[in-house]
Amino acid sequence: MPDRDAAPQTSGVSPRDDQRLHRSLGTLSLTAITFSSVIGSGWLFAAYKASKLAGPAALISWVVAGLATLLIALVYIDLSFRRPLSGGNVRWPQLASGPLVGTVIGWAVFLQAAYAGPSEATAVAQYSGRWLPWLVSGEALTVPGRLCAAVLLIVVFALNMIGIGFVARVNNAVTAVKFIVPALTVVLLLASGFDTKNYAAGGGFAPNGFAASLTAIVGAGLIYSFTGINAAAVLSGEARDPRRTVPRATLTALGVSFVIYLGLQLSMLFTLPTGLLGTGWRGINLTSPLAQLASLIGMGWLSWLLLADAAFSPTGSILISASVKGRYTYGAAQNGILPRFFAAVHERTGIPRRALMLNLTIGVVIVLALGNWSDIASSLSFYYGLSYAAVSVAVTVLYAVGDRSGGWLGRWSLPVGASSFVLSGLILYWSGWERVRVAAPLLLVGLVVYAFQGMGRTSRTRLSYRTGAWLIVFLCGLGLMSFLGSFEGRGVITAPYDSLLVGLASLVIWRAAYRSGLGWHRSASAETGTTASEPVAPASGSAITAEGPQT
Repeated sequence: MPDRDAAPQTSGVSPRDDQRLHRSLGTLSLTAITFSSVIGSGWLFAAYKASKLAGPAALISWVVAGLATLLIALVYIDLSFRRPLSGGNVRWPQLASGPLVGTVIGWAVFLQAAYAGPSEATAVAQYSGRWLPWLVSGEALTVPGRLCAAVLLIVVFALNMIGIGFVARVNNAVTAVKFIVPALTVVLLLASGFDTKNYAAGGGFAPNGFAASLTAIVGAGLIYSFTGINAAAVLSGEARDPRRTVPRATLTALGVSFVIYLGLQLSMLFTLPTGLLGTGWRGINLTSPLAQLASLIGMGWLSWLLLADAAFSPTGSILISASVKGRYTYGAAQNGILPRFFAAVHERTGIPRRALMLNLTIGVVIVLALGNWSDIASSLSFYYGLSYAAVSVAVTVLYAVGDRSGGWLGRWSLPVGASSFVLSGLILYWSGWERVRVAAPLLLVGLVVYAFQGMGRTSRTRLSYRTGAWLIVFLCGLGLMSFLGSFEGRGVITAPYDSLLVGLASLVIWRAAYRSGLGWHRSASAETGTTASEPVAPASGSAITAEGPQT
């Protein structure tokens, strides 16, 4: 096992692994990869799920999700600007807060990597049920449907073994289709069937209460729909000039995808035939939502186009997701959360093939076990929210201990990081008790892993527990508030006071996390006699090997 008591670092893995990665991605490729990562299965289901949960108040859900995504996008841009690392979303939290936080967050990110491919493959099979009804039963896949989704995963992962350059070239063509079809859908649906009667017929703006619009942020897969926004940053170790390309790619992809998602939500709310709202928004029942909506308003050709693209777009997303999430697992192995075996990079292709194979194996198991897009997407959203909170701390700590003028955000690092952390805490809380009670205990596996690896250690083990205690308090407090609150909890603390309390508590936790990170770096500096986190300003195409002091 790697030395978990070492000062902030990535792991004991040789820096040659990073050096073998091919740094060939430019602005166009990174933009296409990020956009393709964002526009996956989410555009097919999220607007429909949000309509069922919140009615027209789902528009608030998208605004909040978009704001949260913008903040976290700025965080990722700054971190990739300072320290361009493949799998950085696992490695930055460990650099900033020490190995305990790195291990728990690394485990959460590894769970994301395992779930991402299955969600897209499940979406493809569910929409294909319109042609092949034996694939679907209700809103879940049948056994044959799950087998088909598993085969799709295997094929796409096999293509990823060729190399990131090949994947980027294929994705450039795929992205054009993934933009044209959703944009065309929005324009045609709004032009053909916009009906304001749905507002009153469904019970007004917030028929299920404003709390439902907050629950929809996670429960309807809205946060999941934006999750690929960190793709350029996660691949920054393979970018030609990350300081220039990552910001452009990330912000362009975010702006375009937000406009598309908002247009799709308006289409679902105001082009749905009013007669379907007899029992309210929760009473609508569509298995292929957008395709069926087009058919209901007499646009059969668009319905068939959507069904075809429903198989094409998520398949393209799986292609990119396999690459990006492979870097998640690669980063987890670099941090020592997974065996060093999975950090190996194939020298000729520059691909962490073993990490991809691990993700494929787990992904097939998840598809066969769950087979429902909503279950997979909502589980993913919780883990994404937690990793967002951790990188929000990382951007503030690395700003404070490094070159304060060398980052992308500059002096805005602290307010943006703090705001992003608070919003991440609220999103985690709004996901509801039913998700928190399942997802949070799984994260304790990461804590058990760290405790096992730290057995027999002395002062630095105790220091890492002290500097990482904020994360344990955060998770336990989140679980308690979810149990007592109004989001599927006991309702002891009612809305909006529960959200206000969680927001205030999240701000306090962020402050504690920030100070703990500074303490971790001060201790590392005192032991090694070096600066705890030296700024990184790599030349275009350079390898990143210096990641903090080592003992």
